[in-house]
Amino acid sequence: MSVSKRLAVTLLLISLTVLALGAISRKYVKLYFARALTRSHPPSRSFTPDSINSLDAGVLLAEANRLSWLFNWPKAEPLYARAEQLSKEKGDTRNEVYARIGRIRAQSETMSYVDVSQMIDKEIESAAAKADPKLMLWCLVQKGYTDLEINAASAKRAWLEARTLAHSLGETQWESRAEGELGIIAFLEGDSKRAATMVGDAVLSAIASGDVGEQVRALEMLGNGFNEVRRYGEALAFFDRAIKISSQNPDCGFPYMAYEGKGWTLAGEGQFDEAERALDYALTTARQNEKYGHQSQILIEKGELALRLGSRQQAIEYLEQGGNLGRQHAFFRMAAQAMFDLARIYRDAGDLKSAEERAAIGVDVSRKVGDRYYLPRDLTVLADLKAQQGQTAAAENFYSQAEDVIDGMLVNTDEAYWNSSMADAMSDTYLHHFELEARVGNLERAFNVLERVRGRTPAALLENGASSGASEPKEVQALENEVASLQLRLMRSEDSTDRTTLLDQLVEYERRLGWTRTDLQTTQAAWFERPAALNKIQSLLRADEMILEYVLSEPQSYCLWISKAGTGIERLRGSRAQIEDLTRRYVASIREKRSDTSVATQLYSILLSPFKESTTARLVIVPDGILHLLPFETLRDSTNSLVLESKIVSYAPASTVLYVLRNAKNTHARRKVLLAVGNAPYQNQGNVSAKLEKPAGVGKRLLRGISDSLRTPLYDLPETRDEVLDIRRILGNDATILLGTEATETAFKAEHLSEFKIIHLAVHGFADSRFPERSGIVLAVNSATSDDGLLQVREIIRLKFDADLVTLSACDTGVGKLQGEEGVTDLAEAFLVSGARSVVASLWSADDTFTHALMDRFYTHIVEGMDQASALQHAKLDLLAKYGKEVPPYYWGAFVLTGDGGSPIRLDVQ
Repeated sequence: MSVSKRLAVTLLLISLTVLALGAISRKYVKLYFARALTRSHPPSRSFTPDSINSLDAGVLLAEANRLSWLFNWPKAEPLYARAEQLSKEKGDTRNEVYARIGRIRAQSETMSYVDVSQMIDKEIESAAAKADPKLMLWCLVQKGYTDLEINAASAKRAWLEARTLAHSLGETQWESRAEGELGIIAFLEGDSKRAATMVGDAVLSAIASGDVGEQVRALEMLGNGFNEVRRYGEALAFFDRAIKISSQNPDCGFPYMAYEGKGWTLAGEGQFDEAERALDYALTTARQNEKYGHQSQILIEKGELALRLGSRQQAIEYLEQGGNLGRQHAFFRMAAQAMFDLARIYRDAGDLKSAEERAAIGVDVSRKVGDRYYLPRDLTVLADLKAQQGQTAAAENFYSQAEDVIDGMLVNTDEAYWNSSMADAMSDTYLHHFELEARVGNLERAFNVLERVRGRTPAALLENGASSGASEPKEVQALENEVASLQLRLMRSEDSTDRTTLLDQLVEYERRLGWTRTDLQTTQAAWFERPAALNKIQSLLRADEMILEYVLSEPQSYCLWISKAGTGIERLRGSRAQIEDLTRRYVASIREKRSDTSVATQLYSILLSPFKESTTARLVIVPDGILHLLPFETLRDSTNSLVLESKIVSYAPASTVLYVLRNAKNTHARRKVLLAVGNAPYQNQGNVSAKLEKPAGVGKRLLRGISDSLRTPLYDLPETRDEVLDIRRILGNDATILLGTEATETAFKAEHLSEFKIIHLAVHGFADSRFPERSGIVLAVNSATSDDGLLQVREIIRLKFDADLVTLSACDTGVGKLQGEEGVTDLAEAFLVSGARSVVASLWSADDTFTHALMDRFYTHIVEGMDQASALQHAKLDLLAKYGKEVPPYYWGAFVLTGDGGSPIRLDVQ
């Protein structure tokens, strides 16, 4: 078979690119060549609507197969039916069976999936299928697709057999499809690591082989996976891409799952009108094509959306309709979801009888599917009902079972942020269990439940040394370089169309990077040992220290307090909604450079007044939800005094994290004092015009996500040069300084980072709440390397520090994505995971002049022998003494300390 010279050159260039990236194995290269060679003899497009009356069953089957390969079963169905009839008339048993399987599969959503599965079973046992391996493969894959909806274990058996058979027959595309479906099943079994690897492999195989139908399905499945863990930014990118690919191929089947998933994503991001439009469009199409399974799913989502909008009765109507359709047509997974949603609604309304009835139905249909992933949901609903009925022991048992299943799934998840996301998605189990233990007064068990989920990712990574600083495999480095290249191009692009394409590619390569890392890592079961015991936490506290661990809930919130002398749970006089509203208003006022003392006092009354009689001078705050964004030291008591004036405040992701940090030992006997970076030359990076107006505050133009900030002008921060030099003057000459053109990402990572006691970064920073792993600090670019100048969360957690203190003198470095009971994912946490014992970071865009002054006083107090938390408190008090106590918190309160700030840094300063 000949290939044109132009095509050969194109293939060569693509192949070299693929091999250089190291991201696609030889299998993908082989698939691409097979795809390209096939294209030189494209399939006939002579099939017309009148061809359905053809007497040639082979012609009909070829077109039906093309359409079904694109998941366009409605168009394929009459062709299979006609081919089945013709084959039967001609005595062609093999093609009759083949066509019948296609027809049954095409009609599957108009009947019970159980009936469809049984029909296919009958054909699998037929003599024709047993005598023809390719016919058997066809039967097995349709069995796998069907049983995925009703019995994951049966679907797994079918796909395993299909994969083996496809391999033996050289059917590489069916083999790749089987791999993808087995990945989906792995997710349902709770094995996220294996699922990510297999589905990722299927996506790359589909792209390489030109399998458009599988690209759409795999992208839909990936989007659904990200939706499950509330990573909506990434989910939306995958759904939009699936819809785009489908729309560019008119013969593709309608991408129902993409629209369903997009509706869920938009609702999760608060875009309710857009969510409703997406769902209504998909529902209309599903009804036109009698797709009962998709109708069921969309009605359930519309019910959940109505509930979000406060329309309880409409929510019940949609959920009942969706649930009944699911039960009627044996879509067990959907029926279970509808019943559990209804159980919660009836439970919250006090109708325990109706709630128990729906929960029982939900459990029954859920067991028929056997998904491990959804088992915690089922057990939590049952536990909630038992708790509300006063059956405490039964409720505790169900909650504990659910938590054990979650722990088992998290052990199989090596990606740090995915781990946090999954814990967040399932955090209601822990929250409800905590509330039960708090109500019955079981303090120790309540603490254990809370710490079992709080900050588990950083604690596990710290204990197991996951941040090794070792060089990564070539394929990972190649993908890192590709991500960096895409981000540099985004910085420099002013074309909206080009940026859309680049952002799409960035999401793809970030996922490839994640899949590759996951595939190369080994699961460590020790990651999720039990949290530190309550008495051990008490033993490490100072006599003047108290931990305040908050839990926001409805209708009441809690604070679990721990001191050297005692422990307890305080019921707060505020609900989650009330506290969230006050915090949003207060933080907004700070960012507007105002002092809203009234709201500050209200928050103090709810959060801190229960402990106003305490004589402890030091507070360690373990926040929950939106409280991660609240600087407690800026609150005011009933006498209008600042908390800062009487308390040394620091923060921790969890009590267990604090315990791990305080028990950590320095691994280097001799360490240098300081590594400081500043005055990076931003002005001419990214084709930025020097004539653009300079913003009023440092980082003002970087308050958006990276998708926008990658093309945002980065202005020089000349004040940071003096800031860094002053810090060196204070701390002494045992320092490494990277200033100006030396302040590059490449130079920073080239330093022996674990050999410094203090690391100070006076640079631009940015937070991306939709793609938290992209949050980072902005250094200079070394054009001779592949680095993009962005030191991001996904990179930081793989560096190795042994620092007593990391100071991020940049904007929004302490802000990130809120992760439910798991906590917050931000830059400060990334540096803690990497080996820093304490991190000073900002909650908003800090003023340049005040930041310089604050840092000067902060390091002066450290040299005087103060611990980091005390030094930060006194530095803030120094600013207030100089500028007056009425200066808004915007100027002095941005920086907070996270981690262990209770120990002085041993310095030998001359």
